[in-house]
Amino acid sequence: MPKETLVEYSPEEWEYLRERFSESVLNDTLIAVLGQNVGISWPFKGSDETPLKYIAFDFEELQRVPGLISKKSRIKALMNILRETLAFDDPFSEMVDSAIAESEEDHAFENRLEKLGITGDYPAELIHFSSKTKETLRNEKVETLLGAIHFGQKMAGNILISDDLNAFLNGLAHADVESLTEYLPYRRADRKLHLAEAVGLIARDLDKSVQLELLSQAGHALTEEEEGLRNSSSQSIDASLKLAMEHFDALCEWFPREAQELKDCAATGSAERYFIPINEARRECVAVTLAHAKFGISASSDQGILGRISGIFRR
Repeated sequence: MPKETLVEYSPEEWEYLRERFSESVLNDTLIAVLGQNVGISWPFKGSDETPLKYIAFDFEELQRVPGLISKKSRIKALMNILRETLAFDDPFSEMVDSAIAESEEDHAFENRLEKLGITGDYPAELIHFSSKTKETLRNEKVETLLGAIHFGQKMAGNILISDDLNAFLNGLAHADVESLTEYLPYRRADRKLHLAEAVGLIARDLDKSVQLELLSQAGHALTEEEEGLRNSSSQSIDASLKLAMEHFDALCEWFPREAQELKDCAATGSAERYFIPINEARRECVAVTLAHAKFGISASSDQGILGRISGIFRR
């Protein structure tokens, strides 16, 4: 059946699509791009050709939009693109009652991981979800990335599904690499997961005051406001960093060859070069400091926080 006939051409259907897209994160995405993702072409390429342009009109007004006047097939195409996109925007909510469809979508996600060069057995514990989502996955005995995806599919439409898991599934469904790098240490240049980016995510997720402490330890200049935040924090730096280093340990087990390369870089004082792919100066600096703490190498003999951390993890 041609896709143009999939969606009912009616005011009621259009109002449903308008309402759903009014709150969708994809409402400012080019319709041509959305169409490519679902296999439906869209004839217009302008920068304003997004769902926002069209959902401003009710069904009667839509018939009078330039380019759509007397073009029922284009309106159908628009409606089909929006409808098919929603199937991804709210992953699998249209198919939760169909075992066959669910199986097909499982396979689709596995294919997407393969195309992106991401291994499905990457540990779920190393995905940068919120602590609440991680606790849920642990309670459900979800151990791998693919397991987390399957769990998310099973929970699709359930109000209890976490925002970050839902956002991750959306990003994967649309091969949105920018979104995926919020959760996985993915390097676009060679389409793989890497230790450097993984440590960069640890650095990003540290409490701001902890990041500032590490920047200060590394000799990075802080503003007066940042110094105030660093000094006023009541959070235990050692406790926070201990958790970070446990995560670091697990990453080194998963990336043993890259971990050895990083250890060698830290030993020769070239860890900064190792973290260049992060492409964010301050996060790179925090990652370097974590690497020195991990491998017990400090630029000075001062037994401050780095010395204490190194002592903990070399015992």
